[in-house]
Amino acid sequence: MELEIFLHEKMRSLGAATYKRFLCNELIHHWRELVGEDISAKVKPVKIEHGILFVDVRSSAFKDQLKFLAEEILDAINKPFAQKEPLVKEIRIAQGFQIADMTPEKNPPPAQVEKPKLAPEEIILTEEEVKRCEEKAKKISDEKLRQTVLQTLLSQAKSQKFKLANGWHKCLNCDSLCAAEEIFCDVCKIKERDSMTEELFKIFYDEPWLRAQDAQKILLEKMPHMRGESSLDVIESARTSLIQKVAGNVRFGDEESPVVLKLVALEKRLRPDKITPAIIRRTLIDLQFNLSEQPKLQRYFALKNKK
Repeated sequence: MELEIFLHEKMRSLGAATYKRFLCNELIHHWRELVGEDISAKVKPVKIEHGILFVDVRSSAFKDQLKFLAEEILDAINKPFAQKEPLVKEIRIAQGFQIADMTPEKNPPPAQVEKPKLAPEEIILTEEEVKRCEEKAKKISDEKLRQTVLQTLLSQAKSQKFKLANGWHKCLNCDSLCAAEEIFCDVCKIKERDSMTEELFKIFYDEPWLRAQDAQKILLEKMPHMRGESSLDVIESARTSLIQKVAGNVRFGDEESPVVLKLVALEKRLRPDKITPAIIRRTLIDLQFNLSEQPKLQRYFALKNKK
C-alpha cells in the first residue's frame, strides 16, 4: 500500500495530464476488480479518449443491455479515482478498427510505470546553475524584487532539472520540456491539433464523400505523429465543423451553386454525379434543423414557405 501511495504521489508530481493518463491506465488494468466478474466477462475496455471509454462487447444482445448499465458502470469505475471531474464521462461501443489497433501484435501492453529516478527534494543545483540564475536576477535594481525573481528562477531551474532527470525531453517544435511519452509540449499540442483540423478541412473539402476511415488514413500519411489524436470521433467532428462553416457561405435562391453542392456532398457523403435536385432540396430542409444556429437558413425557409 505504501508503494502504491508513493507511486501515485510521484506521478501526480509530474503534472496533471501525466497523472490523468496514469489513472486511465490503472482503470483499465483493474477493470475486472472495478466492475465485477459478470460485466467484465462481457465488456472489455479498449481505451479512454477525451473522457470517453471505448469498450468491446462481443455479445450483440448485451450491447442493448449496456445502455441501461452505463450509469452503474460509470459510478463503479470513477469512484476509486476521485478527481475534480470524472475520469470517464461516457461509454461507447468501440469500432472494429479500434479493437484491431489494440491487438498485441500492433500495440504491445504498456510497460509498468516506473517510479521517478529522482524525487523533487533530491534535486540540488550546482554552483554554476545557481550563478546563472543570480546573473539573470542581478539586472533588477530593487533588492526585494530581485530576491523574489531569484527564488522564482531557482525554482524553475530545479523543476527543469527534475524533469530532465526523469526522462523529459525537448518538444519536437520548441525548446519547452514535455513528458517522456509525449511528442509536443501543451502549447504546441494545441497548435498541432488546430493544424490537424485545418488539414481535415482540406481533405473533406477536396473529397467530401470520403468516409471517416479514409480521411483518417490520408491525414495520418501527412501527419503520422497525430495518430493518438485522430480518432474517428475527432474526424467526424471536423466534418461537422466544416459543414457549419460551408453552410454559413450559402447563397440562398441558387440551389445549384457550387457552395450548395459542396454542402450537400459533405452532409450526404455523395460524389457530385450522385447528387440530384431532390437530394439537394431534402438536404437543405434537413439542415435548417441540424444547423439551427444558422439564422440565414431559417429566414430562407421562412420566406420560401410563404410563397
